[in-house]
Amino acid sequence: MTGSRLLARRTLMATLAIVVAACGSSGPSAASPSGPTPSAASGATPVTSASIGASPSPEAAASPSASPTPTPAGPLPFAPAGFQPRATVIPMGFPLQRGIKVTFGDGWGALRVEPALPYNMTYGRTANGTLIRAHDGLDLRVPIGTLVLSPFDGTVVDPTVRWIPWAPDRYGTVVAIRSDEPGSEGFVVILAHLSGRRVRPGDQVRRGEVVGLTGISGNAGGTIPHLHVEIRAPFLIRYRVGVVVRVIDGFDIGPSILAAMRRD
Repeated sequence: MTGSRLLARRTLMATLAIVVAACGSSGPSAASPSGPTPSAASGATPVTSASIGASPSPEAAASPSASPTPTPAGPLPFAPAGFQPRATVIPMGFPLQRGIKVTFGDGWGALRVEPALPYNMTYGRTANGTLIRAHDGLDLRVPIGTLVLSPFDGTVVDPTVRWIPWAPDRYGTVVAIRSDEPGSEGFVVILAHLSGRRVRPGDQVRRGEVVGLTGISGNAGGTIPHLHVEIRAPFLIRYRVGVVVRVIDGFDIGPSILAAMRRD
């Protein structure tokens, strides 16, 4: 082999070695460490082993599509340890009749201007230290007077004795239903801004039963008419929002609503 051909061969082998080394460094071991990513919408990270899930912006978080894909993973956790506030799917019925045209408004974690009550998610603080409320539910935009259905077999409960101080000026006319169904027992759905209700606290209701009509009561006046739905756990969940630790029973209903829409 001539000297020039030998030199060319050695050069080619050295180049191949560099390419192989570069490819070998691009696998999973070279990726950034994985772990819980706080929500960009609410700035909240649960103080558990759960992950809130990443949201690219407050606007994206206002839509259920920003929530992780609902994937039920066996029996529901009935304790805060391991609970995933933005990914858990609670088995429930869709609170509106099939065929109703629905668009989505603000979702869980969206900014609100009012001060946070003890059971509200928080978005942050004002300059004087007042805690600002984050949206606790999901808005389903439908015409006023649309029939509202119970998502569970359960019991109608009085929100004024469970969440204190209750804020009727915000929620308006509501129906709150505690599930009696296996797999979701104890979870409560709040249906808010109604124009009328057909049940009262203490009543037993069945999944799919008409419990009220949509409206714009409470602070929904002047907004696109919608049904505000939120869900509450039978245990407390600890969140960290900046330097603030928040202990509430609320979490993201978006994954459960999306799963219910697909089933119903």
